[in-house]
Amino acid sequence: MSFAISGHVKNFEKGSLRNFEKHLGIILSENQPHLQQHIMIRRALLQLGGSVDVLSGLSRQELLSFIFVLTQFGDVTRTETPLEYMQIESIPYVVQWKKGHYMIPLEILEYLSHERIFRDQGYLFALIPSLSIKEKKSWIRWMGVDFEKGGDRDLNFEIYFQCRLLQKPFLGKSLVQESEIEIEQIWPKGKNEYIDWFYKGLSTFYYSMEEMSKQERDPFLVHVIELIKAGKFILKKLPDTYGKESRFSLISTVEGNTPQLRETVFQWEEERIRKDSLF
Repeated sequence: MSFAISGHVKNFEKGSLRNFEKHLGIILSENQPHLQQHIMIRRALLQLGGSVDVLSGLSRQELLSFIFVLTQFGDVTRTETPLEYMQIESIPYVVQWKKGHYMIPLEILEYLSHERIFRDQGYLFALIPSLSIKEKKSWIRWMGVDFEKGGDRDLNFEIYFQCRLLQKPFLGKSLVQESEIEIEQIWPKGKNEYIDWFYKGLSTFYYSMEEMSKQERDPFLVHVIELIKAGKFILKKLPDTYGKESRFSLISTVEGNTPQLRETVFQWEEERIRKDSLF
């Protein structure tokens, strides 16, 4: 899981960070306040325009390498990445923060999450922000994480971090092959009181899933619930139809369909798991 450049400038490999600064037209210093660094990076990214313009300048192999890093929750190590996906040295959005360790910083992931192309293609990092704050808080509680600090942005990244941990054991596999399924196809109205709470607006979807996970005995449905918890499928509200109740579906995510190859666990990640977060 990648981390932010702002507030952690000293943790980055100097040459790679200089390339990032040059691309954005900024100069970062350890003496600058965290917030100032964040604002500088954000403003510079907005001035670049859309990511499509930036990525269109990459070679085919560089673009494939960038997409691969995205599927790996934004960070890879040289020793654990197939050689054909290591053409990343010249990609401005990928930074080498330690020799042989590359990542897409959180500021970049946040920037990309606002672009329609990544939401339409089903990237988890771009779909999490589309959920309501109530749904996200229900989801993080279901994951067993006591999330108290920070705002909506921090919550988005915390869910993303936890999804990587939960997805790893799946090895990219799933018994559900559809890319999108209406929730009522799996759980028709009137068949389960917990999901009916959600249909009636009495609870969030992820709270209903948590309650169902404690009661469900059908092996396939247990599997589906586990896929949802891990972010391999994510909730999506369908366009409203006049005079009809709201409808929802589950969207298959790109990260959820990709085996997570990184085995290395960094010290700062272990600290996050122990609630002593780097952020």
